[in-house]
Amino acid sequence: MLATDKISNAFKAIVEEAEKIAQASPSDDVAKAVNTIISIAKHQSDIRGLEGGKCSSGSKCGCHS
Repeated sequence: MLATDKISNAFKAIVEEAEKIAQASPSDDVAKAVNTIISIAKHQSDIRGLEGGKCSSGSKCGCHS
């Protein structure tokens, strides 16, 4: 397994665990933080799944700075 695949799988696992927390009816602050974690992890997982490993969302995300 390539290192990129391992990293992608790790981000998918982070999403799965964060979604479990989100389903547990956390406080608003915790829910906001968990949603941020899910968003970042999904984005990173998607980037690693793309050919060439480059984000195609343009300036919409923070990985272009």
